[in-house]
Amino acid sequence: MADNDRRIYLIIGEKTNFNRTIKSSVDINELYEKNMISEATYNDLISIYPDAKMKCWGFPDNKNKDNVWARMNEDDLCLMYNDDQIVMSGIFKYRFHNQEVAEYIWESDGVPFEYIFCLDDVHILDIPSEKILIEEFGYKKSFIMGANPLANSRLEKVLDKYGSIDNFRKEIEKENRTDILHSSNSWRILSENIFLKIIDKSVLHNNGTGIPKDIIKYFEIEDIAEGGNREIIFNYNDEEYYARFEHISLDRYRIMWRQDFANILKDELSFWHQKFEEDSSYGSDQERPKLKFFKKSSNKYEIELIKGEETDITYDKFDPNIWWVNQGQTMEAEKNEGILWAPIKSKGGTTQYHWETMTEVKLGDIILHYANGSLRYVSQVKEEAVKSEKPASMEADDWNREGRLIKTDYYKLEPEVSLDQFNQEIVELDIEKGPINKLGGVNQGYLFYFNKKALTIIQNKAKETNWPEFALLEEDPMIAESDKLTTKEKLNQIKTYIKAQGYTYPDKLIENFYLSLKTKPFVLLAGISGTGKTKLVELFARAIGCPSDNDRFKLISVKPDWNDSADLLGYSNIRGDFQPGPILETIKKAAADPANPYLVCLDEMNLARVEYYFSDFLSKMETRHYDGDQIKTDRLLNENDFDPNDKNNSKTKYSNLHIPDNLYLIGTVNMDETTHPFSKKVLDRANTIEFNQIDLTAFLKEDYSVQAQSLKVNNQFLKTEYLNLKDLLPAKKDEVRRITEELERLNQILKKANLQVGYRIRDEINFYVVEALDKELLAENTAFDKEILQKVLPRIQGSSAVIKEILLELFDFFSGASFSKENGQLSAKIWNYYQAEKEDFKYPESAEKITYMLRKFEEDGFTSYWL
Repeated sequence: MADNDRRIYLIIGEKTNFNRTIKSSVDINELYEKNMISEATYNDLISIYPDAKMKCWGFPDNKNKDNVWARMNEDDLCLMYNDDQIVMSGIFKYRFHNQEVAEYIWESDGVPFEYIFCLDDVHILDIPSEKILIEEFGYKKSFIMGANPLANSRLEKVLDKYGSIDNFRKEIEKENRTDILHSSNSWRILSENIFLKIIDKSVLHNNGTGIPKDIIKYFEIEDIAEGGNREIIFNYNDEEYYARFEHISLDRYRIMWRQDFANILKDELSFWHQKFEEDSSYGSDQERPKLKFFKKSSNKYEIELIKGEETDITYDKFDPNIWWVNQGQTMEAEKNEGILWAPIKSKGGTTQYHWETMTEVKLGDIILHYANGSLRYVSQVKEEAVKSEKPASMEADDWNREGRLIKTDYYKLEPEVSLDQFNQEIVELDIEKGPINKLGGVNQGYLFYFNKKALTIIQNKAKETNWPEFALLEEDPMIAESDKLTTKEKLNQIKTYIKAQGYTYPDKLIENFYLSLKTKPFVLLAGISGTGKTKLVELFARAIGCPSDNDRFKLISVKPDWNDSADLLGYSNIRGDFQPGPILETIKKAAADPANPYLVCLDEMNLARVEYYFSDFLSKMETRHYDGDQIKTDRLLNENDFDPNDKNNSKTKYSNLHIPDNLYLIGTVNMDETTHPFSKKVLDRANTIEFNQIDLTAFLKEDYSVQAQSLKVNNQFLKTEYLNLKDLLPAKKDEVRRITEELERLNQILKKANLQVGYRIRDEINFYVVEALDKELLAENTAFDKEILQKVLPRIQGSSAVIKEILLELFDFFSGASFSKENGQLSAKIWNYYQAEKEDFKYPESAEKITYMLRKFEEDGFTSYWL
């Protein structure tokens, strides 16, 4: 066909059906065998698709059937649009009308796409729509609605520029054709043996990247046992580099490479390395660099590095509002036309606020579409409200002809999100003029106010739902700004903030406190009363944007009569109504807001016996495991904790709660005659930071005129990165070996009194030291010294001769001395030696603690860490 007879058609493509019949194909033989198509149609289709694999699209019985489907001619070019991208180009070959086939191959919400057309020479693309719609076709906006032929005047300009439609197609696809078989997160599977990874900050920082479970089959790594790995070889620029696949746990896999290849990436991508350090969100997927993997065998890959666009990029950012629309019977008609429509006045001439909200909707706003008990679509506003008569596709009444119309781009949520998944959490937000009433039901009306926190709650409750990129909210600008800082810079700002409030703490205490929380979200602050333990927790929380007035910091005063977990978690009263404990509401709020950290301070934690009221919570903490990218525990409460006659619906509210990975628990403890001691079970599970450095004149040395603002950090700042020692391997193999060998030397001393540390302490000390090194907060020996002080020495107490022997050997180990070979009263001599030589000690803080413990042993015949 001559080009002056050919047309270009622009068609919007819904993702789910696009994946079914454009990215994938329809088996013609199956349709014929099921008697869905006639023999004549089958013969026509087989002549186009000899392999019996049909690529097709369709329209319902609406105006698109007449304007597009009926007018398409063989060899016309179809361009498909979705989510600000041109995602496909294909050549029209054939059309047929078949409702049964449409219902079989597509989801249609009761309106079948029965007017089917077939495409050949289909290319899967990933081209920003503005490059085609604005730059090539001259439209003012970079989106389309429905399906339309390109106007003759615009087509003529294309032909004048390129000479033919085929030339135009070839040119626009030259750099952008992807033919993606499968897409998952930042991976693109281009073929059975070619994989593309979009590089972000984490790839350059971690010397590797995760592999989503839905693409592991392409790498042929399903046979790697949990905890195992397989060595592979990269060939890059004719040089070989060693890497490995790792099966971390359950469905978590990753690929890691050695430092030599990591250094090459950082050198080659120095521009991007710098930009990512400044702003981790810099660049779009199209602009970012990529690694292309060519699988030569299951153990060998050729690597190509695509460097990306090394130019400064600017964006027109907006802050979308969130809306909720009730559609019911109007949903199908409004969805098909890509609109919202509401009358201006009622039959009686009055206005309604849920209609007037149409005037407040802005370009780019996000709308949640609710009908029949579920959220079924999410859309982004493409054109703001204009006055418009009621569309003909909607059932008309005489009184509501005049209204307002908004154009919006619908995206189907799969699976749909049922109301009962999230309604109780939304009730607690108490959104003014929002869609959810106090009983968790939906208010009558049309368009309601919603907010970002509510949308985040829904998305966290419906992680299996395929939320489009436009509905995934950007981080708070203050958080994004703080993300530009290194951890060391953030901690310096935290220290400055604390100082500006008039408080002074010893050097490196804030770094130590941070590393302890990062290692495990349970920390003990111990010492005599009045040394600033509770105040440190409060100030730290305020410094990272978690003041008590936003419910992200909670102080709980432990009562002396607490004797079981009900005092902390809750209990059923005599009427059978569940009374939530003081920590439960904070856990509930943290679970609904996973992007932000929540801090709880259990003040004077050992006024009651900790093992009595806290053992259940500790046990649940030990069940931490990865669930996707979240760390979860077993449920805190079970059905037996609730009375079946509870009138407050408490079982629904609380029975599914676990300890979320953004909850951080800090206990303050006073070690005196009014409190209870800790068991090894508790001490083993926490870093115990002792507040024993008291300088009453310290405030005279500080400049408190300094001004400082608090940070606003997200949960990644504190979230634990490692749960098992294998999570550190092989990237940190050398560090793990050094740390573990040093612990083994300690165990050789401690085992004389059966005090040696176990695997849990080994792992957590490794985590602490590696974090300290990675974030350049402490030197290796300094970090290990603090962990001996906080994880090992608190276990030592007793009156036997072997305890003194252990103390002397430990002092020798920490200092390099040889006092363990001497006899008699040695504490004074050792103290003098410490004062004279401590600058040269390997572990000076632990050595100092030993001098106090040894003196107490020689004076009282008994010693413990708690002096």
